[in-house]
Amino acid sequence: MSRIDPLFGAQIEGTEARYEGRSAGQNQRQADMKLGGDWRKVETPQRVLHRMAALGLNQLAGSVMGAESVTQGVDSAVRVGAKVSLLERIMEENDLLSVRFLHRGSSLARSVGRVLIRRRGRTIGFGTGFLVSPQLMMTNHHVLDTAGSAAESRIEFDFYERRGGQTGPTVLFDLEPENFFLTSKPLDFTLIAVAARAEGGQQRAARGWIPLIAESGKALVGEPVNIIQHPGGAPQQIALRNNQIVDRVEDYLHYVADTEPGSSGSPVFSMQWELAALHHSGVPERDDRGRILLRDQSVWDGSRDSQDRIAWKANEGVRISSIVRAVQAALVDRPARDLGLFEEALGPAPSERTPPAPVYVAPSAATRIETFEQAMALDDATLDSLSPEATAAILAQLEDPAFDLSLDEAHRGTWLVAEGDSWFDYSIGGFDIIDYLKWHHGYRIKNISQAGDTLDNMAWGTEYDRNWNPKPPPLDETLEAVRKYRPSIVLLSGGGNDIAGPEFLSLLNHKQSGQQQPLRQPFTDFVLKTYFLKAYEKIIDSIWKIDRKIEIITHGYGYGLPNGLGAIRILGHAFVGPWLRPALSAKGYFLKQERRAIVREVMDGFNEMLAALAAGDNRIHYIDLRGEIKESEWENELHLSNSGYRRMARKFDAKIRSILA
Repeated sequence: MSRIDPLFGAQIEGTEARYEGRSAGQNQRQADMKLGGDWRKVETPQRVLHRMAALGLNQLAGSVMGAESVTQGVDSAVRVGAKVSLLERIMEENDLLSVRFLHRGSSLARSVGRVLIRRRGRTIGFGTGFLVSPQLMMTNHHVLDTAGSAAESRIEFDFYERRGGQTGPTVLFDLEPENFFLTSKPLDFTLIAVAARAEGGQQRAARGWIPLIAESGKALVGEPVNIIQHPGGAPQQIALRNNQIVDRVEDYLHYVADTEPGSSGSPVFSMQWELAALHHSGVPERDDRGRILLRDQSVWDGSRDSQDRIAWKANEGVRISSIVRAVQAALVDRPARDLGLFEEALGPAPSERTPPAPVYVAPSAATRIETFEQAMALDDATLDSLSPEATAAILAQLEDPAFDLSLDEAHRGTWLVAEGDSWFDYSIGGFDIIDYLKWHHGYRIKNISQAGDTLDNMAWGTEYDRNWNPKPPPLDETLEAVRKYRPSIVLLSGGGNDIAGPEFLSLLNHKQSGQQQPLRQPFTDFVLKTYFLKAYEKIIDSIWKIDRKIEIITHGYGYGLPNGLGAIRILGHAFVGPWLRPALSAKGYFLKQERRAIVREVMDGFNEMLAALAAGDNRIHYIDLRGEIKESEWENELHLSNSGYRRMARKFDAKIRSILA
């Protein structure tokens, strides 16, 4: 067996000792978290109070803390009439997410980089590090344990997979331990100064930073955490939501998450993207002889090369509140300049902050594109080069505080209402049609759209809650908006999600089945021209029951490319899709020409239905995009590039102006 790196081995041993020492009480902690249990045996009242204040649950906190019984139930946030435990209620609050969740995560990811551990001019290993102030970076002691090793090493940003799977240009910063270096073996952290400029000239401050919050209670036992990381030195990844804190042991949090050794030094976030811990080690699986196992159940040989394949059963992070206390104590006898550098990393107390947001200076320092107006001035190629992170950061700044205040002054026709899918709601992948209509063409739009929504759900509702109770269809919200905003025009987009993805399989004959046509034609015609038509008629007729003067604008999608590309959502990962090629491959259609011909036939049928719908009533306006979209404008199988949506928005603008003229 190869010799195990002593620092790595020591971290494993310490983590195992803490984990095993607490594992016997795991079942009881789980029971105490639920209704009827004693939550004070899991978490302290002080930490719970801090957490509830951060979530805006002040009224609930007052009533619960004043109650005599710690086991009484509180009203559920998602189940009408149901009672849950206090900790379960806090967990429910974390399920109520908005699109801002991904905006914040995307911006924070700019501050997380891959640490290149170097010795004598060559890279010997990797870790993760992140900026915690305008000048300082944090990682683990076992990643960079001395000022000498830090001086040779670097941190690399923007190392993530972009569309098509390639990794684009990265940004390398030198480390400057001579300006600041502080490390702790017991708590396994290191703080180091970073050079002011990268090799290419990018300023360090332009990357933003992740502030440290000294107060305890940023994440409780039972809550999920998110980890942005470079596992095994690989492109940036994220362990999102499916990671639960299972215990709190003095200075540490234990959680179940998909992390690997290269994740050492990664930031561990609460669901509100507050920095809760510094990931540093895991608890490995062992065989009956005490040997560490890999994921394939073979025995680990102790080598650095195979560390990324160790099977972990739990992970451990050092609590940020503990690190802050340790740093403040260590700086007492150091120059005031060092204390000043560290104090730049400290975020405000919970009582002094609004909902937490990432600290950043510019979403795209290379091009200095910080506003939507600047983006609109770009040529197509430069606009399309903006990363999803940059577009998300720009959109996150576009708030209209006067939106509801101006309603009383509005008259019919001032507003538009939009209901649709990702063509109207693609903000976490790039700019969409509604973005351009609102922020460039100047229309005031109440947008009800939801990426991934189906016509079936829009019209009648297909979703249900945890108790199998049906949720109301989005049409209800659309109709409420129509009553409130009195629009002269409703923009309507839908149908793509009803036939893409697994649903596409039902339209196809297998190539080897002996059928003459790839499509199950009678069934396909029924879906596109009868069932979809009924859904559109349901939505439109419901709108007209409120106001028969409202004009409807709808559109087809054009001929999507069945090339296997999914949507780039965050950190360069395809969180959704692809939607077309998997079904085509499953049914035996591997040739590019035949795949395109099938998609073309389906899209033609869908557009024919919309054209017939519009021909039956002059209040319905159909925009045919099949001949308008260039092949180069498809970002993935179903969505367009930034410049593509900008050009399609001009088609909508022209139609809207012709109606309002």
